[in-house]
Amino acid sequence: MKTLNDKVAIVTGAASGIGEAIALKLAQRGASVMVADIQDEAGQQVVETIKSQGGQASYIHCDIANTQEVEAMVGATVATFGRLDILCANAGRQIEKKLLDTSDDEWDAVIDTNLKGTFLCCRAAVRQMIQTGGGNIIATGSVLSLVAEPVLAAYCASKGGILQLIKSIATDYGMQNIRANCVCPGYINTPLGDKYFEIQYDPQAARDAADAMHAIGRMGEPEEVANCVAFLAGDDASFITGSSLVVDGGLIAKV
Repeated sequence: MKTLNDKVAIVTGAASGIGEAIALKLAQRGASVMVADIQDEAGQQVVETIKSQGGQASYIHCDIANTQEVEAMVGATVATFGRLDILCANAGRQIEKKLLDTSDDEWDAVIDTNLKGTFLCCRAAVRQMIQTGGGNIIATGSVLSLVAEPVLAAYCASKGGILQLIKSIATDYGMQNIRANCVCPGYINTPLGDKYFEIQYDPQAARDAADAMHAIGRMGEPEEVANCVAFLAGDDASFITGSSLVVDGGLIAKV
């Protein structure tokens, strides 16, 4: 189903994990995709995969915590594809520490990437979207946008902030035909998740425990999040804005 024909999307953090799945899914639905990441080789490979499937894509190196690089990303997207319709603000990072164990630098690293980075991307995208009559923003939050989990102080704070930022954008720019929503995944099988499990005393036991947290008995796959992002990006979600779409296999319901 080419539901996103003639649309142009930016996906940040698109070199792996959820971001890669989103980029591939949007391209399969007909969108031209700017793949943005700091992992250049992996990002270029995503572009090649999209092209091999008959889609259109380009890659740009972008540290989303850097204002100049974010502005250049949006500018390059418009220069390459002619417009910007969809921003998937997905890039993020995680540090597994309690409040008292978190240094200033660690706090700044998580907040700068997750929250400030989302802010910078949204600001640049909204500015462009207003010029062309509207657009669509989907940010990757987390179930931790809604509830807290131990030993993730900075991450919980950043993901909660992302959800409120998205609600604010939806409120401020709805009359400019800009929708903004947040997907909130549970545990997903990604490289970022792998790093979390690898530092546990018993990685396999930690994975099993994570599976058991979900009502359906397993963690999610990146493609399952990407399907929800593609829905929010399309016209079938035209009356949805300022919302959080929880994609968690029943994790919160079970808690």
